[in-house]
Amino acid sequence: MYPGENPSLSALLAEPGLELESDRIQEGVLLLSLRTTRAHAPCPACGHDARRVHSRYQRTLSDLPWGGLAVRLLVRIRRFRCEHAGCERTVFAERLPALAPAYARRTRRAAEALTHVGAALGGEAGARLAPAVGLRASADTVLRLVDRAPVAEPPTPRVLGVEDWARRRGHTYGTILVDLERRVPVDLLPDRTADALAQWLRDRSGVAIVCRDRAEAYAEGARRGAPAAVQVADRWHWLKNAGEALERLLTRHRKALERAAAETGASPEGDGGDEEATPARGAPPTCPPEGPRAALPAAPTDALRAARRAHRVALYERVRALHADGVSLHAIGRQTGLSRPTVRKYLHADAFPERAPRRTKVGHLGAYDAHLRQRWSEGCRDAVVLWQELRARGFGGTARTVQRHVAAWRSQATAGGELAVRARAAVRPPSPRQARWWLMTPVEKRTPDRARFAACLLAQSDGLALGSALACEFARLVRERDVAALAPWFERAEASSLAEFRDFAAGLRRDEAAVEAALRYEWSNGQTEGQVNKLKLLKRQGYGRGSVALLRQRLLLAA
Repeated sequence: MYPGENPSLSALLAEPGLELESDRIQEGVLLLSLRTTRAHAPCPACGHDARRVHSRYQRTLSDLPWGGLAVRLLVRIRRFRCEHAGCERTVFAERLPALAPAYARRTRRAAEALTHVGAALGGEAGARLAPAVGLRASADTVLRLVDRAPVAEPPTPRVLGVEDWARRRGHTYGTILVDLERRVPVDLLPDRTADALAQWLRDRSGVAIVCRDRAEAYAEGARRGAPAAVQVADRWHWLKNAGEALERLLTRHRKALERAAAETGASPEGDGGDEEATPARGAPPTCPPEGPRAALPAAPTDALRAARRAHRVALYERVRALHADGVSLHAIGRQTGLSRPTVRKYLHADAFPERAPRRTKVGHLGAYDAHLRQRWSEGCRDAVVLWQELRARGFGGTARTVQRHVAAWRSQATAGGELAVRARAAVRPPSPRQARWWLMTPVEKRTPDRARFAACLLAQSDGLALGSALACEFARLVRERDVAALAPWFERAEASSLAEFRDFAAGLRRDEAAVEAALRYEWSNGQTEGQVNKLKLLKRQGYGRGSVALLRQRLLLAA
């Protein structure tokens, strides 16, 4: 069916008064020659209907593809003389308002299609996709269409989610606002100040609930912009902060972690038990007694490791000395070149915090370790050959990982000259972060070895037992939204001897109304965090660039 047949061409193009003169296919493009049939045209300056034709010219417009072919409209346009006495225009070209704007090179519906492509993919990706769907435009044109697209002003949300997003991570941040009931973003602000949020709320009345994180700027902005609104603090951030407080406490008790790991045999690699080696998929390759070895990158020497540790110990002692002299954390960081979290970690530690041993991928699956021990006992000492065997079994690590894993075995020579391989690797204590997750895991979900480790660790220190109890109780009352248990928890935390939990409780006290509201209301900022992830995707599609206005356009058009 040709465009000139039923339904009519005017209905297909949404422009009355058009007639098809001819059609042809030329170099893969469907060319439609059209002409207008209206007897008169209104003057764009004065609105007077003109009937006297001055001249004619051809206007070319790109349209949506048809039947797999690109479509070009060759429209014969007439110029009219405006004979109205008071009009400054003497000659004008007739307009096609429904088909295309003045001076446009593509129809409105083709421009809308490109706009949707640009909103979903960005400029470069959109320009690459456009020819595949019968359209053609540069990346700049696609972004220009997105930037100029009209976006309806979203209705004022009753429940508003507020979260920051990184324009340039670590330097500049903006604010994203989300309608939590409709589950769509409503605006993007160029900064995360209290003034910007307060002004946005003043311009839009009707916000009843504001869900936010614990940032003071958002709390102040919500108080000033919507004083009658209920502020709800984000529950996920509380759980994160409670876990961080427990982690800082565990950092101060690294010796207790080592003793508990040594007594129970629990390690990050597994539950402490040896696993049977999985049967090989074929006969293992023999270890060549001679021949060139593949080159491996040189590992740090013991002397270099000792020098690096001595440097860290010196920094640790200097931080403690400066703090004893009354120097602030900011000044200590400036003098030593350390970040504030590192300075705080050194000050909270009861001894120099040793670095956790380097983790390898071999120990995470006992099948790989058991196979290495078997092949080692058979006389294969080449780490590259062992790595190739593990690769055939599905191991995804590097040859250097295998070399580090078997390095200790080379020094364990027996009196008869044979190398002894221990039945179990030396137990490595979990890091404070790993131990934090083990302690905060519900008792019924802990593995037997981790349950024994937790019991042994908490028995070594009353402070650790109290900190673990406070963190687990807080996690429980947040998950169950137990409002009645919040006040007793505050009393226990504030009366404890643990500085980490006293500081955490003091921060919650400053925002106590929002904390209680979060336990009473179902709303939280999870949806807002999801919209931030979508915004990150849009930024990455633009190679990390793009103005806030363009990002706002794409975010709202996608919604």
